[in-house]
Amino acid sequence: MDYQTLEVTVFDVWEDGEAVKLFDLRAADGSALPPFAAGAHIDITTPDAIRQYSLCNEPAETHRYVVGVALAEASRGGSSWLHSEVQPGKRLTIGLPRNHFPVLKGAHHSVLIAGGIGVTPLLAMVYELEASQQSWELHYTARSSELAPLCKALSECAAIAKYGKVTLYQTRAEPVNRLDLASLVASADSGSHFYCCGPETLIKSFTEALDGWPLEQVHCEHFSGADVSVAEGGFTIRLARSGSSFKVPEGETILSVLQDHKVSVPCACREGICGSCEIAVLDGIPDHRDNVLSEAEKQRNNTIMACCSGALSAELVLDI
Repeated sequence: MDYQTLEVTVFDVWEDGEAVKLFDLRAADGSALPPFAAGAHIDITTPDAIRQYSLCNEPAETHRYVVGVALAEASRGGSSWLHSEVQPGKRLTIGLPRNHFPVLKGAHHSVLIAGGIGVTPLLAMVYELEASQQSWELHYTARSSELAPLCKALSECAAIAKYGKVTLYQTRAEPVNRLDLASLVASADSGSHFYCCGPETLIKSFTEALDGWPLEQVHCEHFSGADVSVAEGGFTIRLARSGSSFKVPEGETILSVLQDHKVSVPCACREGICGSCEIAVLDGIPDHRDNVLSEAEKQRNNTIMACCSGALSAELVLDI
């Protein structure tokens, strides 16, 4: 369960959209990078913390990872440091790609919904779906085409696409063209899979529009952490492999208790968005508070994010 990292060099940095920079990262030793699939993200170690950024380049590329970083108004140190301090030639430590937002292979049709910087993983999906000759459509809502990141890359994709199309919605430019999620869902084929990434307001509208749609066909990725982490305690965790049992007291999380007892568990964000602390559940009912698992995955109750989730049963049996 070791957390693996990789040293990379910043090959290039360029602006793309308002307050957004793209970073081209390559292995420090010049070797090929570990492969990734569309929807994957990497951790980037900054002076203050470890932050997660989606990969937006073509998954077929093995020589680089490209991430888009929006300069957040209330930055916790990650985006502001990357924007102001990171230039070509700088060395960075990153985590290997992880993917809790994959695009389904062989789906009848994929509908991609993006808002702002949330377009980054969906651009990679466009590359992957087009390469695999799967039907797709991307709906991208932003303030304007001039301010939206990755518009040029999407336009280039749309110009040569054989299996999908791109539609841009502008909310603060003429002509105003707003995304109508309810109409989009109503007109979709019943076999379609929906994917969404963007601000929480968009994800909320997306979830409401797809209420009643089969859960296994609804996929979204959050950029913000869990609203409320479980800290009530009062349950026991049992480790199936060692047989050890630990009480989780009030004010503690599963992750903190495991670390207190010297049980090694990878962790990065500690906010329920990166997926690094995922542990398989063999018995018991988790109290899911993360923004990683889909609703369908949560209902299976066979895995848990140890940093923020708890238990609805008296005991959880973990596969560690």
